[in-house]
Amino acid sequence: ALVLPTLGHEPRHRVARSRVAPALVMAALSVCRVAALAPAARGTTPRSRVVPSAPGGPSAAASRGASVVARASKLSLIATGANIPHPDKVAKGGEDAWFVRITKNGGGEMYVADGVGGFNEQGVDPGLYARVLTYEAAKAKEAASRNPLNRGDPKKLIQAAQEATKLPGASTMVVVECDGTKIRGANLGDSGFRVVRGGDVVFATPAQEHYFNCPYQLGYEPLSEDTDVAADADEFEFTVKPGDLVIAGTDGLFDNVFDDEIAAVATAAVASVAGAGALSAARAASEQLAAVARKHAEDPLFESPYAVEAAAEKAGGAAKQKGPMGLLNAFAGAAASAVTGKKLGGKMDDITVVVGAVVATDAAKEDIAAAEKVSAALQKTADQVRKRAAGEEAKTMRSVNLRQQMDAALKEKVAEKELKEKKQAAAPPEFAPAVLAKMDAPTLRKLLDERGLPTSGKIERLRERLGAVKRGN
Repeated sequence: ALVLPTLGHEPRHRVARSRVAPALVMAALSVCRVAALAPAARGTTPRSRVVPSAPGGPSAAASRGASVVARASKLSLIATGANIPHPDKVAKGGEDAWFVRITKNGGGEMYVADGVGGFNEQGVDPGLYARVLTYEAAKAKEAASRNPLNRGDPKKLIQAAQEATKLPGASTMVVVECDGTKIRGANLGDSGFRVVRGGDVVFATPAQEHYFNCPYQLGYEPLSEDTDVAADADEFEFTVKPGDLVIAGTDGLFDNVFDDEIAAVATAAVASVAGAGALSAARAASEQLAAVARKHAEDPLFESPYAVEAAAEKAGGAAKQKGPMGLLNAFAGAAASAVTGKKLGGKMDDITVVVGAVVATDAAKEDIAAAEKVSAALQKTADQVRKRAAGEEAKTMRSVNLRQQMDAALKEKVAEKELKEKKQAAAPPEFAPAVLAKMDAPTLRKLLDERGLPTSGKIERLRERLGAVKRGN
C-alpha cells in the first residue's frame, strides 16, 4: 500500500542536538551553493571518520547503450555509500549490498539490500544473493528508462530483481528514486530510509517484521515457496527540497543509531566538508554514520534502538513498536533495568549507509558528473560479481529443475492413486445383496478367506464385509 508522507513512521529519538553554522552546511552540499541548495541545517559536531570499505552492491550499469531521451528531473540525488562488515565477515566483504545510479538528466536512485545471515548455516553466501538483487533492480531501472511508457517505480524494480535473482539465499531490500521534486521508495524488511532536513528527520520508513528480529525477506520462489514477495513491500512518496539528505541503510545502522543522532551526525558531517561539493558531503555523511553505528555496536553499555526494542519485547511489548519513541524509550529503558539489571548494548552487524544529497539539477552539473563516475566504478565490480554468480545460478536451476521433475512425478503418482480409488468407489459390488442373503456362514467365510479378508464374526457381519468387496478388486 502507498504510505503518504503524513503517515510516515515516527522517527526514533534519543540524543540532543547542537547547531552548525548554516553557511557551512549550505556550502558543503554543492559547489553550486545558492542555486542548488536550501540554506541552513542543524547538527552535532563532527565525530571521527572511518575509511569506507569496498562497496558491497553490484547492480546495473549507469549506461548500457543507447536509450530513449528522458526528461530531466528538477532535483537530483548525489549519492554514495559506506559499508563496514561484521568483524567475522570482513574477508568476504560482509553480506550487505548497495548501489547508486544517476544519469546526466539528474534524478537518481539508491539501492540497499541486507543478506540474511542464517543461510550461512546451509553453506550459502547470502551476500551474493543481496549483491545480485541490487544489480538486477538497477538493471531493470536502466531498461525502464529506455521506455517512456514504463516508469519503473521502486516496487516494480524490487519485483523484477526478485524474479531475476535465481540463487539460494534471502535479503531485505530498499529502493529510493528521485523524480521531479519527489522521492519515491519501496521497502521490504528492516532496512529503510530517512529524510533529514534542517537537522531533523522529517520522514522515516517503518520496519517490516513477522515478529521481533525476523524481518520480511525476499527469496527465489521456486526454492522457497513461503518467501515474502515484492508485492509485500511498503511504498512511499515524499516531496524533497534542495539541501535535504536522503539516508538509506540496513538494520546495522537503524538498530544502533537513533533518528535524532542520524540527523545530527549527517548534518555535522556535511558541514565538515563545506565547499567540497555534494558528492563529498554525501560521502562524509555516509562514512560518519557508519562509524558511529559501529562504535555503538561495539559498546556493551550503549542503550541502542535494538536494546530498547529487545527490552520491550522481553517485558511483553510488541516487536518494533510504533508510536512516539519518547514513550517507548521510557517504558523500555525501565524494562531493561527491571528485566536484565543492565543495559543491553548495541547490535554487532554488517553496517551499510547510503546518503543522497538533494540538489537542483540545473545547478549541479558538476556534481552529477562526479556521481556518474561513482556509479560507473561500482558497475565494474557489479558486473564481475554477476558473472561469478552465473555458476551458482546454473547449479540452482539444475536443483530447481530436478525438484520440479520430482514434484511432477509425485503429483502424477498421487493422481493415479486417486483415480484408482475413485474407480474402485464407483465400481458395482461383486455380490448383490439378494445373493448374499442366500449364503450361509461357511460359504461366506470361504469367500472372505479367498479374498484375504477376516472370517470371524456373526453372519450379518460376514455379509456386510463381503458386500463391501467391489467387482474387479
